[in-house]
Amino acid sequence: MASKKVAEQQASDLIPFDDDLLSQGTGLEEAQSGDYAIPFLRILQSMSPQLKKSDGKYIAGAEEGNFFNTVSESVYDGTEGVLIVPCAYKKKYIEWVTRENGGGFVSDAHDASSLKSCKKDDSGRFIMENGNQLAETAEYYCILVEDENSPEQVLLSLTSSQLGFSRRWNTMLNNARVLNKAGDAVQAPMFSFTYRLKTIPQSNDQYSWMGLSIDKEGQTSMPLATAALDFMKAARQGTVQVQQEQESVSTTTEEEDEVDVPF
Repeated sequence: MASKKVAEQQASDLIPFDDDLLSQGTGLEEAQSGDYAIPFLRILQSMSPQLKKSDGKYIAGAEEGNFFNTVSESVYDGTEGVLIVPCAYKKKYIEWVTRENGGGFVSDAHDASSLKSCKKDDSGRFIMENGNQLAETAEYYCILVEDENSPEQVLLSLTSSQLGFSRRWNTMLNNARVLNKAGDAVQAPMFSFTYRLKTIPQSNDQYSWMGLSIDKEGQTSMPLATAALDFMKAARQGTVQVQQEQESVSTTTEEEDEVDVPF
């Protein structure tokens, strides 16, 4: 496997199972889409609770710059990176209660025009008239390919200083080309290639944090492309239920979203 889990986790392989038992169903037939949680793929920063031994969320072996799966609580080496297939992209403007007022999700029904009525505070955050924060957010619906036999759907949610990275990755995705049956070069679906996502240290005069870099690795296999297409359709149709989660720490302020991030 290209990326490495640094938190201890029991490995399990697929095992043969009796067809008579399989024919009876899974027991999840009545579960609705809202009964599942799509994991967020987060970057562990220096102040993340997963790095503090005194915190109930502490994970032994986790380090600053690791990737963290918010559902399975798996941790992946950020230097080695994780292999992902991007499936769909959405831009959202999410309203949050500010952290100093207790934090919490309010709404993701806003659009870009809502920023016009906001004022920037000393930290560069867009503050609404009601005192809540409106965060410009780039969401990538991806497949995490730790094991091609069991790929996992994840959500990569980028705000603040990570928006500069998002714009450059979107440019890379927009410029990707594949050949159609006629042999013509055409714009590639974003899931046509796998990408290696890594974390890199960044800093300015006031802050230091872990940012992102990306490299295109290779063409997506047909089984993965088929799974990615299904995920893209579900994201477009709005059937993917996202339980928005406020990150426990902030990387930088909104004003630093143009920091250069190398590919």
